[in-house]
Amino acid sequence: MDQAEKKRKLILGAALAATLIAVVLVDEDEDIVDPTQTIQPVQSARPSSGNAMTQEQRAEYIHVDQLGQRKFSAQAGDLFGSTAWTPKRPQVSQEQQAIIAQRQAARVAAPPPAPTAPPLQFTYIGKAIEGNRTWVFLSQDGENYVTRVGQKVDDQYRLDTINEEEVLFTYLPLDTRQTLAINNEDAGNFR
Repeated sequence: MDQAEKKRKLILGAALAATLIAVVLVDEDEDIVDPTQTIQPVQSARPSSGNAMTQEQRAEYIHVDQLGQRKFSAQAGDLFGSTAWTPKRPQVSQEQQAIIAQRQAARVAAPPPAPTAPPLQFTYIGKAIEGNRTWVFLSQDGENYVTRVGQKVDDQYRLDTINEEEVLFTYLPLDTRQTLAINNEDAGNFR
């Protein structure tokens, strides 16, 4: 046996010994029923001599026919009926149903709006010019991009042109042109 198992058995043995000592020291209570003791039946108020009842005894009892029958509602008898907290919908007339059907048909018949390109999320950081090559530095959600005219940015945009006031992009999934304005005061130009 290892040390932990010995310790566990010692604790369990001490707890058992404490329980046995507590049982011996507890005084027996008079209200405790001995399971081996037999219980005497209670004497019935009914006479055992069959139908011979006195008037007083008959007055204590009600005849079964006088009790009547219980009446249950349909909901009380349905033990497994579902209950819901949502209110019941009001009845809809035929005219209202026709109006609702027309509205639903109009929604289905109307074409969905044409898809549009999402707004540009790029931030212009600056540009670098070397000879006839110009690189643009962009930032989007903590990622930086360095790109030139004709190259893809983030696999969804293509850089088309660069001038002193704006950078033109094409959103490739919809072939839509978008413009990013350059703020010359904040942007850096590198040569």
